[in-house]
Amino acid sequence: MRNWATRALLAVLLVGALPVMATPPRTMDIRDRLFARNADTLFLIRETRDNHGLHGVTQTDTLLVFRNLSGGDDRGFQGVARVVDRGPDGDPRVETLPLSAPANPYDLYHDFDAWPLDPPRFGTPSAITLSESGLDLDGFGFSGPARYHLPLSELTARMRDSLRASLQILPPHTVGGGSIGPHPFDPAAIDILRDCDVSNNMVLRHADTDPALVQLTCEIEDGLGRIELWFLIPQA
Repeated sequence: MRNWATRALLAVLLVGALPVMATPPRTMDIRDRLFARNADTLFLIRETRDNHGLHGVTQTDTLLVFRNLSGGDDRGFQGVARVVDRGPDGDPRVETLPLSAPANPYDLYHDFDAWPLDPPRFGTPSAITLSESGLDLDGFGFSGPARYHLPLSELTARMRDSLRASLQILPPHTVGGGSIGPHPFDPAAIDILRDCDVSNNMVLRHADTDPALVQLTCEIEDGLGRIELWFLIPQA
């Protein structure tokens, strides 16, 4: 009886351990961080984290995003760093991937006459309306009350174009023994009204024509990814 009980207990423990040992789903996390601005450009730091479907592995790609303050479109991207963390059992643990002419974001202050831009600790997401018509905000601009609006179609196009471009700037990298192909995450599959919520906002007040900023947090279906992106909302 003692041997039977021991074997039964071992079987239960092994069954309970199986989900932990199973290969995790490949997930992607993309986050924008407000970094700086000047008279006509917003500078964002975008970090993309990819686990490659492996336990204990995280690849972090960091991009500098140049965004036109008046048009809201991305003017360009420049790689900052690509780092693969293989976890405590990795040998070596850290792999730094080479980049051609990597950017130093802190050079923006000197090279582009930029100044730091930090998000508010507590925005007023409740003041933003996200609907079939788009994003709407009534706030206070440089010289008084101002209304901001971005149509949903344009918001969707900006999100997809920006994500696609940044994912193409730094091509897939092989981690482990296999070949890593394109991530199953598809920006075109994001439904903003279904998957996204307003999570932060702020109004820029350097000039009369300055836009507002709204952050959207989106949970991708089936847990394949999560994104936090900032968007420029022009004055209506």
